[in-house]
Order: sequence, then C-alpha cells, then structure tokens
Amino acid sequence: MKYFLCRFVPPGPDFLKTMTLEQKQLMKAHGDFLQTMLERGGVVAHGPVADPAGGWGLSLFEMADEKGADDVRAIVAEDPMVKANVGARYDVLPMLQLRMRA
Repeated sequence: MKYFLCRFVPPGPDFLKTMTLEQKQLMKAHGDFLQTMLERGGVVAHGPVADPAGGWGLSLFEMADEKGADDVRAIVAEDPMVKANVGARYDVLPMLQLRMRA
C-alpha cells in the first residue's frame, strides 16, 4: 500500500472563525465527504488541526500500490470545498514510509 498525507488548506488563516452560514454548510459537506471516504476505506484518518498560524485539516489516504499522487488529487478535487471554488485546496504529500500499529 501507498500512503499520502493530505493537508486541507482553507481559504484563509481565520476562515474557521469567520465562516458565513453558507461556508459552514460547505465545511459540513467537506467533513461528510471525508467521513464517507473513511468508511469506504480510502482514508485511514482525518480531522482538523489547531495550528496557531491558522487551522487546517489532515487526512491520511491509503492507496493500492499502483495508485499515486495524481489519483489522490483526483479524489480530493471532488471535495465540496474544492468544487465550490472558494479558495480551499489540498497539498498531497506522498509518505516515504508509514509505520503504524496493527
């Protein structure tokens, strides 16, 4: 298996504190999207990160060996926050190695 750390970057450093009602609905859809991926098996873990410089989200993708970063980018392009074109994006970072408890 291959693993990818995906950093979800919201539209701005204070976005989580200043969201409009419409943006809150998009964020809920974003969370639902990742939870569905978790339940289907493409995502190993996901959640928000409380960074003093501005919150962001982390998701850890597990992909078959023949899949790569472009496959993960295609998946995260379907995230409602990305599709809404509000300035949110993902950094997709291939992990060289992952060690975890079984």
